[in-house]
Amino acid sequence: MPAVVLVSIDGFSAALAADPALRTPALRGLAARGVAAAGLRPAFPSVTWPCHTTLITGTAPARHGILGNEVLDRASGVVLCHEGDRCDTPPRVPTLWDAAADGGRSVAALCWPKTRGATRLADNVPEFLDQELFEAWVSQPLWDEARALRLPVERYAEWSRVRALSPLQDWLTLELARHVLRQRPPDLLLVHFLTLDSFQHEFGPGSPEARWALEHLDMLLTTLLADLDAGGRLATTDVIVIGDHGFVEVGRRSLPNDALRAAGLLRVNTSGQVTGGEARVVANGGSAHVYVAPGRGHLERAREVLAAAPGVAEVLGPETFADLGLPRPQDDPTQGDLVLHAAEGWFITRHATVEDAATALDYRGTHGHRPDDPRLHAGFVAAGPSIHTGTRVGVLDQLDIAPTAAAILGVALPTAERPPSPLILRRAR
Repeated sequence: MPAVVLVSIDGFSAALAADPALRTPALRGLAARGVAAAGLRPAFPSVTWPCHTTLITGTAPARHGILGNEVLDRASGVVLCHEGDRCDTPPRVPTLWDAAADGGRSVAALCWPKTRGATRLADNVPEFLDQELFEAWVSQPLWDEARALRLPVERYAEWSRVRALSPLQDWLTLELARHVLRQRPPDLLLVHFLTLDSFQHEFGPGSPEARWALEHLDMLLTTLLADLDAGGRLATTDVIVIGDHGFVEVGRRSLPNDALRAAGLLRVNTSGQVTGGEARVVANGGSAHVYVAPGRGHLERAREVLAAAPGVAEVLGPETFADLGLPRPQDDPTQGDLVLHAAEGWFITRHATVEDAATALDYRGTHGHRPDDPRLHAGFVAAGPSIHTGTRVGVLDQLDIAPTAAAILGVALPTAERPPSPLILRRAR
């Protein structure tokens, strides 16, 4: 039974995957002997945590419950930060690692989102932004082994959090993956790299820095493939490399909470922190959830104010949510009553005052937009004993990935919304 190595390059877009000027021999080699797709349609919102949860469950956010990098939980009134797994809210459906473990297959995950507290993982270093969370939730034997090897794991959070240090963090993730492959080679290895996403936010999706980032990550992938080959595992391993979303260029910040505050629908203190109100926006880059308090006229007034807010292209109501893969507000306390979509060249943030926003990190590129925009489509290449050879296919969907990997592993994932993809697999197992 083949093994699977699933590598996520955060922000790896279909556009970059198709760029002939980039020096990416590892990615091109996989494409030449396997399957390359014209794109991989992301979940909505097209940000890291909903997308990675869709990739690993084969379900849309309406079912797995991760509706943004940040959302508001109406039940508690608390903003839940899925990014960096700062909140202890696992997916609501079985994951690929659950299915693998149930089928007697071993799994390791290095820097993969939403693995906090995942007990079915033999080796796990979750993606956190806080060092105390790393040290609380990491697989302790692996952490101890890394320290014995003098790998600087005490820097993991800092290197995850600071954009300019992302190459160091990805190097450390690679070294941990290489160690696991040497010591306890799993049947399913999940690896997540960050640099390309960080550099596109910082410098823009078409920047020289972003292009260097993908070439750099291709070198890390080359090392990983060489280790598989040296260990005699490459011929029996299906390697799948994916992005979680694409990117668009942006240059202007939209502040819908400031518009709500000016209209008297949102209250903030002198520090710019939200203290109450009838409506509130929680942003995810190219989109945002809007939470409206019960009360006569509140929803209509919020919609009117937000439709006129600078940088807002659309105010979407619940009638659109099913098509976006989102639940109804009455079915999930973290789903907004409305959803905003950013105008071209704009990105949405949570800040409730211009002064508060002035001190925030700026973006030259972002994501989070609707998945029907081809710029948000991710890259996809795969090769191995179970994969078609020398094949080019159209746009796949993130819903295809988990059931296809499960089929390769010979395990069942009945909650997935799609069957294994015949466009990827030579035959469904």
